[in-house]
Amino acid sequence: MSDSTEILNRIYNPNLAHVLHPVTLQHMAREWLKEDTPNFDYGGFVVGEKEETALLLMKGEGVLAGVPFFNAVFKELECTVTWNETEGNFIEPIKCVATVFGKVRQLLLGERVALKCLSRASGIATLDRRLHDVADDAGWKGQIAGTRKTTPGFRLVEKYALLVGGVSTHRYDLSSMIMLKDNHIWTAGSISKVCKLFKKT
Repeated sequence: MSDSTEILNRIYNPNLAHVLHPVTLQHMAREWLKEDTPNFDYGGFVVGEKEETALLLMKGEGVLAGVPFFNAVFKELECTVTWNETEGNFIEPIKCVATVFGKVRQLLLGERVALKCLSRASGIATLDRRLHDVADDAGWKGQIAGTRKTTPGFRLVEKYALLVGGVSTHRYDLSSMIMLKDNHIWTAGSISKVCKLFKKT
């Protein structure tokens, strides 16, 4: 390894979580938790505040993704997450990928929300990785990209999962670039008319 490569490795942090704004993560985690427990937490009343450690098991093979969202949920609940695996790794089951420590009431408040984020993101990243590998094996030089057809309210999680899986996020929303579909062309009359309209803007 050259000196320049070693220097770059020290400077460059390949942690994809750094593309996510911490305030956005905090906001999303709070909204998810509020949606899941809008008022009384009767289960929390029963279990109380004894401190416990929860184990996160990966029961199916796949790419681990969604770690920043999982962390954000439990950060809001003042729980500590320790990861045994690195996001982006392909993991064989059954494996303990993380432990979460905190008050049992808080662990149970975050459990379902955090797991749904992680399982959704990991499923997407796993499929993306498989498609990426198929393209590589075939010698295809193009890009595999996601679409804007995401789950409403969950777009950031799903687009982030594309990155972890190794494919392009393409455009994030309608404002990201001009993309004309059949309906646009049909309504305007022709592709040339549509292009003229865009040249005027």
